[in-house]
Amino acid sequence: MSRLAAACSLVISVEDSIHSKGAILAVLRTASPIVDPDAVDLAPFQSDAQAAASDDGLNLRAYRVLREAILSGAFAPGAHLNIRPLAVQLGMSPMPVREALARLRSDGALETLPNRAFRIPVLAVATFRDILLTRIRVEALACEQAAIRASVQDVVAVAALFDDLTAAERGKPDRYLRLHRNFHFAIYALAGMPVLVDIIEGLWLRIGPLILASSRERMAVDRNHHGAILRALRASDPTAIALALRDDIADGLAPVSAYLAGQADAGALRHAV
Repeated sequence: MSRLAAACSLVISVEDSIHSKGAILAVLRTASPIVDPDAVDLAPFQSDAQAAASDDGLNLRAYRVLREAILSGAFAPGAHLNIRPLAVQLGMSPMPVREALARLRSDGALETLPNRAFRIPVLAVATFRDILLTRIRVEALACEQAAIRASVQDVVAVAALFDDLTAAERGKPDRYLRLHRNFHFAIYALAGMPVLVDIIEGLWLRIGPLILASSRERMAVDRNHHGAILRALRASDPTAIALALRDDIADGLAPVSAYLAGQADAGALRHAV
């Protein structure tokens, strides 16, 4: 059975594995967001956004900072994004932040609640499966083109990001998550296909929060996959880099699917009591 076929089969079976009473009780103990969204430090995401949007106004700067934070996994699924605390961190009034959050909702990164609050969506397992299969296709294509086009200098730059990412395993999770995003998108940018990169970013806006929810125990596994991606890039081998990327994505399937199914169980149990 191929890796892709195995991944699809695992999505179908993983829901059945967590429905015991003990699993549901465990989910209830851990289903809240890992980090208080009001405590997320936006400072690391601001410097690049400020430089890029210095002439574009506060609305666009707020949008870019918050978008980068979501792409990097700074907010967990189900997190409520409160406008006033975000505005204080960004040093602006609430209005540009509200406009930025509304735009992110249009991008599919947020949802609105009946009280007009904004929240990171909790995906259904089936939706996550669809996004994962799409990611495998489009990100593999980006990696293949990067392997064909990358110069020696490009590979050196990606290798430096890999070293930074490996070193960050021993530090704060938020730094690791930012470097994880930078490593992947540095490779995708080498494909020279900006439309493709835009598509990939749109998918990451949907699954970025799941990186935070599922990656705490996977850093060593990720390191092996990222190392394989780097070796294939260095060898200019499009087939090997596509396979390494597919393995990287597929190996996140089980923990993320279990997390999402657990979130659904926790919500149903709360409504029943």
